[in-house]
Formats: sequence, C-alpha cells, structure tokens
Amino acid sequence: MMPTTSAYLCKLRFPLLLNLTPFLNPLTSSLHSQHCFFSSTPSHDTASYALNRRQFLDSMRNLNNIDTALNFFEKMITMNPSPPPKDFTLLFTLIVRLKHYATAISLIKRLCSLGVRPNVFTLTILINCLCRLRHTNLGFSVMGIMFKIGMEPTLVTINTIVNGLCVEGNVARAVSFVDDMDKDKFGYRPDVQTYGAIINGLCKMGDTPAAMRFLKKMEERKCEPSVAAYSAVMDALCKDRLMSEALCLCSEMVSKGIRPTIVTYTCLIHGLCNSGRWKEAAVLLSEMMMQKGIFPNVQTFTILVDAFCKEGLIMGAKSIIGYMLQMGVEPNVVTYNSLISGYCLQNQMKEAMNVFDLMANKGCLPSIVTYNSLIHGWCKIKDVDKAIYLLGEMVNKGLHPDVVTWNTLIGGFCKARKPLAAKELFFTMHKYGQLPDIQTCAIILDGLFKCNFHSEAISLFREMEQMNLDLHILIYNIMLDGMCSNGKMNDARLLFSSLSSKGLKIDIYTYTIMIQGLSKEGLLDDAEDLLTNMEEDGCLPDMCTYNVLVQGLLRKYDFSRSRKYLQIMKAKGFSIDATTTELLIYYFSTNERDNDLQEFLQKG
Repeated sequence: MMPTTSAYLCKLRFPLLLNLTPFLNPLTSSLHSQHCFFSSTPSHDTASYALNRRQFLDSMRNLNNIDTALNFFEKMITMNPSPPPKDFTLLFTLIVRLKHYATAISLIKRLCSLGVRPNVFTLTILINCLCRLRHTNLGFSVMGIMFKIGMEPTLVTINTIVNGLCVEGNVARAVSFVDDMDKDKFGYRPDVQTYGAIINGLCKMGDTPAAMRFLKKMEERKCEPSVAAYSAVMDALCKDRLMSEALCLCSEMVSKGIRPTIVTYTCLIHGLCNSGRWKEAAVLLSEMMMQKGIFPNVQTFTILVDAFCKEGLIMGAKSIIGYMLQMGVEPNVVTYNSLISGYCLQNQMKEAMNVFDLMANKGCLPSIVTYNSLIHGWCKIKDVDKAIYLLGEMVNKGLHPDVVTWNTLIGGFCKARKPLAAKELFFTMHKYGQLPDIQTCAIILDGLFKCNFHSEAISLFREMEQMNLDLHILIYNIMLDGMCSNGKMNDARLLFSSLSSKGLKIDIYTYTIMIQGLSKEGLLDDAEDLLTNMEEDGCLPDMCTYNVLVQGLLRKYDFSRSRKYLQIMKAKGFSIDATTTELLIYYFSTNERDNDLQEFLQKG
C-alpha cells in the first residue's frame, strides 16, 4: 500500500526536532558500507527501468505533486539492481523544489536505512533541507560525518550552510565559518554565492555598512560581485533613506559592465518614491523601459500604486493600474490592497468596496491585509456595524483575524463611544487564538477613560494584571493619567509608588502625568518635590513637564514660583505652550501693577 506524506513526516519528527542520533546512526552505517541491500530477484519494473531509463527520468522531471514523488521513490527502492545514486538525487532535488523539505529528509533517511551509501550531492540536499527548516546546527552535524568518513564536501555544501546561518540571522557565525573553511587546512575559496548569502544576511539585519564592506572584499579577492549582491545592498541603502548612496552604487555597478535587473530598478524606484523624489523615480522608470528595454513587473507597478495612494493621489494610482492592464500585467492582491488602503485613507469607502468587489470578480482572493484595511476605513468613519460585518465575512472565508484586526475594531468601537462593546471584543480575541498585545491594552483602557467609564477601566486593568500580561510602562501611564484626570489622586499615588517594585522604569511621561495631576489638585509642594526627585533619578524634565507645573502655579496665583520655573525654562531654551501663555495673559490683565511680572515679560 502506498505510504502517505503524513506517514513519512511521523517517522521524521522525532529525529529531526528532538534528537539527531537515531537519524545519524543509519546514515553513518550506510556511509561506511559499500553495498546495497535490495532484493536479489530482478523485477519486471527493474527490466523496464533499464530499457527505458531516459523515459522514466523525463517522466520524473515532470512531477508536480508530492504523492507522485513518493510513488517514484517506492518503485525505485524495489528495483534490482538499484538505480544509480544520481537518479535518487534527481528525485530528492525535485521534492525540494516542491518545498517538501521534511519529506525529502525522511526519504533520505529511509534510503540510508536500506544500506544505500549516499553521495556528496544527496547529503548536500539533506543539509539544504535541514537549513530550510531552520535546523542549520543539524546540517553541521551531517557535514561533520562527511569529514569523518573522508567524504569531501563541495563548495555548494559550504554555501548551503552559510546561507542557512544567514537566514537564521546568525551572520557572524557564517562569516567565522567561511574564514575557517578558507584557511589552508581546508582550502575552500568563497565564491559569489558565498559572499552573496552573507551580504543578503547583513542587509536583512540592517547592517548596511558591513554589507558594503563585503562588496569591497569581494573585489579585493578578484570575485566580481553579482547584480543580486549589488541589488541587495542598494535595497538596504534605500530602506535607510540613503538614496544618493544607492544611486551612486548603481552607477558604480553599471560602470563595471554589470547590467541592472528589474529587481535593481524596482528597489531604487521604491526608495525614490518613499523619499518623495517623484521626478527622479519617473526618470529612472523611463530609463529602465526606453534605454534598457526592461518592462515593469507587477511588483514595480504595485510600488508606484502604493506610493501614489500614500500621497493621496488616487487618480494617479488608477492611471498606473490602467497602464498595467494595457501592458498585460494583472494586478495582484498587494496592488489591490494598496488601492483599497488609499481610498480608506481618503474616507472614500464606497470606492474602496468597489475595488474589493472587483477583486472578487477577477478571481483575486482578498487577504487579511485587505480586510484589515477595510475594517480600519469603516472604523475611521465610525461605521462599526459594517466593520463587524466584514469581520464575520472574513472568518467565514477561513481567514483568521490577527491582532491588528482586533486592535482596529476595539479602537473603532471606542471612537464610536461604544467602549463596553469594545471591552467585549477584548475578551473575544482569545476564542480566535489571539492574545492582546500592549497596543490592545492601551487602546481599550484609553477608550474607557475617554468615554468616562473610569471604574470599568480600573477593573479591566486589575484583570489584565491577573492575566499575567507583560504590561509596559505605557499601560501604567494611561492608568495614571486616567486616575489623575478623574480626581483619584490617592489611587494614582498608590499605583505610582508600586511601579519600581514591579520592575518598571519610570519615564518622563510618568513623572509629567503625576506632576500635572498634583498641580491640578493644588498639591504644588508635592508636585515640586516630584520634579526634584525626577531630576535626582536622572530623568530630566522636558518642556511639557515645566509647562504643566507652571500652569498649576499660575492657577493658584503663585507667581513667585511661576517666575522661577519660567526663568529655568528660558535658560534651557524651552518655550511656553498655548495654555501657559493664556494663563500668563490672564494673570497680567488682573495684576497690571505687578512690577515683577511686567519686568519678566519685558525681558522675555
């Protein structure tokens, strides 16, 4: 009976994820063996295979599903004599192309258990699969066995390990590994793929300067960087908003005879659009099409649509989509999402829904991003009923709401002055496999306070603490601000005094909220003491901190201390805000004979 894919995965799971030893034992045994242990009786399939090997392999190359691949494997292991190792290698390569990495590992394991000695190419495929599954350490173990039995890994093997390390974000170890393999003991000289993997890894980590140094290192070692390596660095420079450097690097690349690709142009156009350099983006697009004969693909067009939409230029975005269609390029879900988001930003929800319907007519399935944009749009104009309807539709279509969906809905209900419904959504999240994050907690607590549901906010906050959520200082700031605004200074003081014992770092916003609350309550001595404590704790007051203290002093007509802090503000280069200015004008109008005040205002 034909084994299922799940059966192979069950065999694989334990050795792959928990313990490599059960897997390495049959591998090691077969590597030391020089024989194959198949049936000694030739079968009809064997004779047919020998006569029609080319046809068999051509048929194998056309496989497009994993069940067919498993069928091929079962036939091959029953043949006598065994098919040559390169035929098994071809099958494993095709399975990897289907991205069934775990199945490929399981088949290689089974082949080894039958006593077949894998060659360097099969083991390199095995290492590649382990790396793709983010188990590069296990890939190292397999390579260690290769060295142990005298099997020489190829540079492709080394590059596979390097790429795996970089994908896992362990670029430093990848660099160290390459340096070790490059020494006289091993003599593996890094090639363009080796450096390319490291450069790509550095760019993804955001270490663009290091990536540029590796580009130079390649040149110094007479290893010409590929257009992919240059494009990766240019993309990183664009994301860092270093457009001049990215364009210079492109010019340098072209001067060396390396032609830009659609990927190169797309990342540069994206960077220019994000920097608001529209004219240069248009020039580059024209150069790409007219001079280089490279036509935009769906990614290039989508970047332009997205850039226009973010600038509020919806008509321009629609023109680009029209041109796309003329060029025979169909918009994808990302293109439609950009247009929908653009309409939602302009509160044009009818048009946004028309695009949504167009997607369905074109057979383009909406994504979680599509629904989140529409839900945000309806919440923005406080039509929460339509937002909830979309949530239901989304779930019915098998899409799982993420934390962004819930945060948007909770925020929308709070803005629509329906905070209790928002609170209900907060507790509904877990039924859909989502836990509230810091932003969720902040949105619901802030919404409850702003809608004057103070006791509900405090009650929910206590529940959050009992839920062992990792509450940030931001959440405590919201609570303190809500308590102070509602005149519950004693509660606020108790909560404030507990922050240090909770291991929280009190920030400038925490101190400013408390100083403002104390000042409004007329507890000016306490507010001034807290300002002193704040400075002693190394948290320097800012312009807002001084303004709220001065406002409290002016409201109590305490100009002596008001002038003191106004002079400190002036010395620090801080400006007075509109509220402080209004209070000063009022104070001056009622105390025109106050010489000290007149003198201060004249000097100010």
